[in-house]
Amino acid sequence: MVIICMGGTELSLNEELDLIYHQLRNELNHDYVKTILPEPIIDRDKLMIYYLLFRQQESTLNAGAHAKSVMVAEIGLNTHETMTIEKCSDIKATKKRQLTVLSGDFYSALYYYSLARQSNMEVVKWVAQAIQTFNIHKCAFFYSKTRLNWSETLEAVMKIESALVEKIARQLGQAPIIPYLNAFFLIKRLVIERKAHGNCERTSYFSQAVLGSVETLTVKLDQEIKNKAAHLIHALDRQENHSEWLMQIIDYLRDQLSRMAEGVGEGTY
Repeated sequence: MVIICMGGTELSLNEELDLIYHQLRNELNHDYVKTILPEPIIDRDKLMIYYLLFRQQESTLNAGAHAKSVMVAEIGLNTHETMTIEKCSDIKATKKRQLTVLSGDFYSALYYYSLARQSNMEVVKWVAQAIQTFNIHKCAFFYSKTRLNWSETLEAVMKIESALVEKIARQLGQAPIIPYLNAFFLIKRLVIERKAHGNCERTSYFSQAVLGSVETLTVKLDQEIKNKAAHLIHALDRQENHSEWLMQIIDYLRDQLSRMAEGVGEGTY
């Protein structure tokens, strides 16, 4: 296990991520918001990838700060996505919808504030551009002039899921790792959707846009997850002679994919 140092204390990479994760949870804590909305979900995989990307060029302290800031931008986008579009039946539902919008705006503002406080306006520009790309991909997904087929749908979802992480990786000079990151986060989205469909939940942008019976979609998701995970694991296994830093990302993706593959094989998500 790789050992890194922060504040004079040696920590493993996973321990360092745990520290950053809990710091971020504390920073996102808002007493009033949490009385109405569930605690915001922090994607630990994206947080780790952002941290590893920034740590290549920054100190551990700055890399952690940048990773948390970009993750807040992700959370802001995801929070807006959870807003319902059905007609509200009572005051409580209306209030929850309004607070969902405001909390998404709150997380977005917190992101800009945290990066500006670090005086890193370049990263602010990168993420602003990535959010613009994200919105373009989302609009293309929902408002395509022609109905997307299954392959086109998966391609569009991959672009949406990786808009921010791809931008950061490219700007930090790590374009070769982008195809693996894109594939990984598409697989992760498919796993999330498979679990949601297993529980008869249809609230994400994916489930709202993709038509068809739950049974048919479940079979498609199972096949895609199995095939894409196997293909990506094979591609990662072939990677060698890279820098220690890049191998950390490859090893991390491989480990997470192996866990997903176990879930597929056992029928658990």
